[in-house]
Amino acid sequence: MSTAELQNSIIQKVLKISDSQLLDYLNSLLQEDNSSSFYSMNEWELNVIQESISEYENGEVINNDDVFSKNEKWLNE
Repeated sequence: MSTAELQNSIIQKVLKISDSQLLDYLNSLLQEDNSSSFYSMNEWELNVIQESISEYENGEVINNDDVFSKNEKWLNE
């Protein structure tokens, strides 16, 4: 897809959005003065990441094959 096609596709999707919070968020992402800054995580996101790191360090992980196996079993029920 060309740049112009992508731009038009995005514009058409944005025009259909009626959620003002989502529009505010998109606007903040697209502001020129923020284009070179990094995403700043909120407290909840930082806590989730820290919790995940702690679980990993404590060996509280599930094997990827086990996860897929459980999902496959659940989907077949």
